Amino acid sequence: MRKESRKIGRDAALRRAARVPTGERAVVVRAQRLAVTIVLLLFTAIVLASDASAEPLDLSDARPRWIEVRFEVSPADEPGSLDRQWSAPRRARLEPLAQTGRIAIHIPATELEDQLRSTGSDPIGGSFSDFVWTLDPVTGHVRSAGFSGRVREEIRLGPFRTAANVDIQVEMNTEVGAGYVPEQGVLGIRTNRFCAPGERRRHRAPCVAVEPVRFDPASGYVNAVGHLRAAHPLAEIMAFSPLGEVEFLERPDGGTESAFSGSSHGEALCSRTVDRSCPVDGGDT
Repeated sequence: MRKESRKIGRDAALRRAARVPTGERAVVVRAQRLAVTIVLLLFTAIVLASDASAEPLDLSDARPRWIEVRFEVSPADEPGSLDRQWSAPRRARLEPLAQTGRIAIHIPATELEDQLRSTGSDPIGGSFSDFVWTLDPVTGHVRSAGFSGRVREEIRLGPFRTAANVDIQVEMNTEVGAGYVPEQGVLGIRTNRFCAPGERRRHRAPCVAVEPVRFDPASGYVNAVGHLRAAHPLAEIMAFSPLGEVEFLERPDGGTESAFSGSSHGEALCSRTVDRSCPVDGGDT
């Protein structure tokens, strides 16, 4: 009897729901949609507020500290496209260079490897150096920016395909212009050949110039230009490097982390705040 009464009770409830006027049901649906919209708007506002909390890097402040860097990640076939699409922020370490008046910014090798993976590259873990930038706080010029490492690439020799390790070395600055020749690949590796604007060329393809941009204190934006040298026993490529367009930002938490220096083979600039597996605690700085 109890089961039957429960069943009758549910049937009655369903009948009552079915008798709700169409207008009232429409009001309920609109209210539900409005609630969902409000939740989405609140979530978007939180995300935007989080992004907005990061201030541009104060290059005149030479205190050692952790900062943030965002990479511009335009499509590979448009390396000259500027300020279009940005990566998630990654950590970097600012240190003054004694007796030079310049600033060094180290992007840890592990952060660099993660950034390369996020754009479809296949970096070999442990092979990368830190990505080191040297800036002049007075002029905003990037005196040098570069790193070295090794990536895995698919190489084609006619009908044959194989995976090979390719050594890469990047050198960039904001004091000399650079350019590229679109999609001049070698051994099946698609790339944009490096060229110097105005140089005499044996081929008809023009050199597309990409102007460097000094550090902008109002936004933290900078665009260093230069080349990426990719070397393999079968060939060597001098490609345009799109890795110099970044934004340097202050960290909202004030940049306090534990750190020490080294290579990406377990010895990179390391933060126990971010990575509990970091083997050394160098103390807060």
